[in-house]
Amino acid sequence: MKIDEIKKISLVEFLNQLGYQPTGRDSKGLWFYAPYRSERKPSFHVNPNRQVWFDFGTGAGGDIFSLAGEMSGETNFLRQADYIAEKMRLPVAKPYKPTPFVEEPTFENVKVSQLTSPALLKYLADRGIPRDIAQRYCVQVDYQIHGKDYYAIGFKNNANGYELRNPFFKGSYPPKHITHIANSNARCNVFEGFIDFLSAERLGFNDGMDSVVLNSVSNVAKAITPLADYTVIQCYLDNDAAGRAALARLRREFGDRVMDKSALYPNNKDLNDFLCQREQSQTKGLSYAERSQERPEGHHLMSLYPKKSSKLKL
Repeated sequence: MKIDEIKKISLVEFLNQLGYQPTGRDSKGLWFYAPYRSERKPSFHVNPNRQVWFDFGTGAGGDIFSLAGEMSGETNFLRQADYIAEKMRLPVAKPYKPTPFVEEPTFENVKVSQLTSPALLKYLADRGIPRDIAQRYCVQVDYQIHGKDYYAIGFKNNANGYELRNPFFKGSYPPKHITHIANSNARCNVFEGFIDFLSAERLGFNDGMDSVVLNSVSNVAKAITPLADYTVIQCYLDNDAAGRAALARLRREFGDRVMDKSALYPNNKDLNDFLCQREQSQTKGLSYAERSQERPEGHHLMSLYPKKSSKLKL
């Protein structure tokens, strides 16, 4: 089979051949669980008419060849074609050049406002982020998908997209990009996600320094240009393979200017995990001190947060 004929293979058929079935549909197409990563709710959308896909969890998208690249880890087009042919049991012929991909947004009635939702503020507070820091850097994004109302914490990126987060969802409103917070400082901190950036604010690690939030380690290449002018680049990346790979990429570009700050939290997955552990330790210590004091009869400690429903409309 020729490459042009591979292009005509249905994405739905290809996913079915790989063992993935749709979980639902909307006016533009079908929803699947992302075939190359684990997730609790399906965020992988296929438009069968246009033969394109879009992952709302990562901001990635494209045609059948780019999906084969995500599945196989191959960036070479012919190897992507070989992967498709192998999975579909087809021969491969001459090369085909993929056309640029532009996805029509599925988000509807998007509204950005001040972050005031008690449920969202409590979600951040439970992760060690106080209200003043949350409202300084984040907004509330209300939107609709398939006619249903949702809302989430929004963190704006340099391309006017938003990272979205609530207790049940982690994704983005495209386009996906880095966030560069410039304060005219010669030193810059680098974070994988905005929760880690907010954690650094809470811990006092930023202290007026500039910051670059990658919003995904796949955005490292987009950070190279803004980082080039800094004399010191302090990386607060995750203690995992992806974080180490991002650190290695930055060190190849900038050498000794790059400092690995993950040594501050060697026993934690990331900076926010470190903050939460510290906050819990301090809370336990405070609780012990309070219990050791005598209280007047009828005196009760008030809960830090009111016991109101914090269910989000999902």
